[in-house]
Amino acid sequence: MSHRFGRMPVVASGVLVTVLVAGAAVVVSQQGMAAAPATKISREDAAKSLLAHHYGRFGTQAVTRALAWTAGEKQSPGRTIGEGDLARSSTASGGSTALPRAALTNVRVNDPAADRFQIDQTTQSETTVAVAGSNVAVGYNDSQQALLALTDGIDLTGYSYSSDGGRTFTDGGALSNPLNFVNIGDPWLTSDRAGRMYYATLTYGGNVGNGEVAVARSTDGGQTWAEPRLASPNDDSLFYFADKEAITAGRDPSVASRDNLYVAWDDLVFDFATFTLTTGLPVASSTDGGQTWSLHYLDKITNDLFSCSFTQYLGAQPFGDPADGTLYVAAEKIAVTDPDCTGGQLTLSQVIFRSTDGGSTFGPAVTVSPVTAASPTGALELGPGMFMRTAEVPVLALRAGTLSLAWNDGATGHSHIQLANSTDGGATWTVKPATTGTGDEVMPALSADREGLHLAYYQRNADNTLDTVVADSTDGGDHFTAKAITSQPFPGVRTVPQFDPQIAFGYMGDYIANVSDGNHQYFAWGDNRNRITNFTHPQGRNDPDVYFARR
Repeated sequence: MSHRFGRMPVVASGVLVTVLVAGAAVVVSQQGMAAAPATKISREDAAKSLLAHHYGRFGTQAVTRALAWTAGEKQSPGRTIGEGDLARSSTASGGSTALPRAALTNVRVNDPAADRFQIDQTTQSETTVAVAGSNVAVGYNDSQQALLALTDGIDLTGYSYSSDGGRTFTDGGALSNPLNFVNIGDPWLTSDRAGRMYYATLTYGGNVGNGEVAVARSTDGGQTWAEPRLASPNDDSLFYFADKEAITAGRDPSVASRDNLYVAWDDLVFDFATFTLTTGLPVASSTDGGQTWSLHYLDKITNDLFSCSFTQYLGAQPFGDPADGTLYVAAEKIAVTDPDCTGGQLTLSQVIFRSTDGGSTFGPAVTVSPVTAASPTGALELGPGMFMRTAEVPVLALRAGTLSLAWNDGATGHSHIQLANSTDGGATWTVKPATTGTGDEVMPALSADREGLHLAYYQRNADNTLDTVVADSTDGGDHFTAKAITSQPFPGVRTVPQFDPQIAFGYMGDYIANVSDGNHQYFAWGDNRNRITNFTHPQGRNDPDVYFARR
């Protein structure tokens, strides 16, 4: 099995990492496994081993970057890409059928004039939306407020806001950093019934350089945000890294008038005292609007720091049933059997957990479906050097008592969207294709309201351009009618080598946004339609911006 694009270790396969343990050298590599030492190791050494054996393959850009910093790397992660992996990346074959356009106004959310600090650090992508009446906030990764190496003040978590329902936006810059931390992106927004908005982000630092989850609150429609508060452990005695968080607001199961906050993520924890490595799926809940948090684990798996066999989660997705406050958390489960560190066997699945007491306890995991990687290397090739990494993280929606879960899946040889439905609270599931054909669809985002189920995604066209699409169903996903949200298709951008020095190779965002407030649907996505010219690109290049549409 080849490494998956965008989930590769910073230390390339075959490069040895020397871990110094109590004056002795323990050598670990991708080709072999060292016995675990009986004495303590440093944080830097733990990070190097994790990158070589574990999270270098399946971590997102944010956590891989943070691990690289802890391991002593100074530049952005993902610099080494095997030529064989590039050759096997998925290219267009036949292409998707041209779709009618929904005739929606596309509004650029970010202000390109704000990209003025560092040359070519102009990436805005990976979007999230919160809505409260006429107020709309859009969050996204933003590479502008950063230097090449880790410095105080770096901040990759950006936002924009609108007070007119999304007709116009003001670029708000970067979310403030928590004290003694720096925000490293993976944005996720939600709003409660009182109109407050909440912004979850990954953040790095503290006293020892851990990766945590923080949540900020806005009471003025997303114009300003309080300093983010940590929802994750922030325990200096642990080596701790959180990844791929998402947040939702939902009614309390006992107090119907109160909204709780739930933020879920996957993590890896190395306990220096017990020499134990665990990967887990935690959920933090708050009953006081994000002022304080209570942490619970849905699952925690013991792994070997010095083995290439491991199991972890990715892409936790919390969702609350507004009728009774039941909380669901879905995630992709990743299991690698690789005792000889030669690639091994990869097993993927979608799983879901259920809580009826506000996230304090959860029932056992239910396997929704096995999963096939969207692409053999996790990347679509949109042109020379234009690679777009993909993952199979799940998204959830609920309509008329039917819980729906969607992800992109490569079982047919192309990346298509699979839809699973449950009518018994997640106990059993039926799976059907939501998209088919000879093209590719990636990064699904799901919402539901009285008008139906709304599935947004990127569609790769026959000419390797992209459109953002919404497909609507009124019969639980048996039939969909699809239209392009984008007013025009857009090309990829150069990601190998990456034009933006802050951004990992192969990165063009990991998700898009699609929410409904019951009256309108709101969409936000990364879009490369605009071009800029500078001294590094005198002939011009396409530029990643964030666009929005309301329907």
